[in-house]
Amino acid sequence: MPNQEVIKHTLDLLETMEEGMDYVKVKLGELNIEGTVTILTDLITAFTEVEKSISPMMDELPENQISETNSKLRTAFDMMVKEYESSKVQKAYEMMQSILEPEFRSWKKELENILKPYILS
Repeated sequence: MPNQEVIKHTLDLLETMEEGMDYVKVKLGELNIEGTVTILTDLITAFTEVEKSISPMMDELPENQISETNSKLRTAFDMMVKEYESSKVQKAYEMMQSILEPEFRSWKKELENILKPYILS
């Protein structure tokens, strides 16, 4: 059985990440890229930690799309980092709305659907 403590921490981290995503979106909407660099870095770090914590449990989890959603979200983060490096604030904001945020929401929903039953039982 997957580790319930790890699952609880992962689900909590997903909520914190969602708050971070909302913050980044608001600040980019204000064209304030500098105010989002640390939070975006933290989001990428948190994503990596979730990937690492879930990986040992994958064989025990029911059939899912976690690998696919991980890959899509990683690609979206990579695209955002490129926009940050080129300091294209408007483009980063558009990418946040059209790519990163939807990929994050899909990833989060998939994880919650797969993991929540383990803490409810």
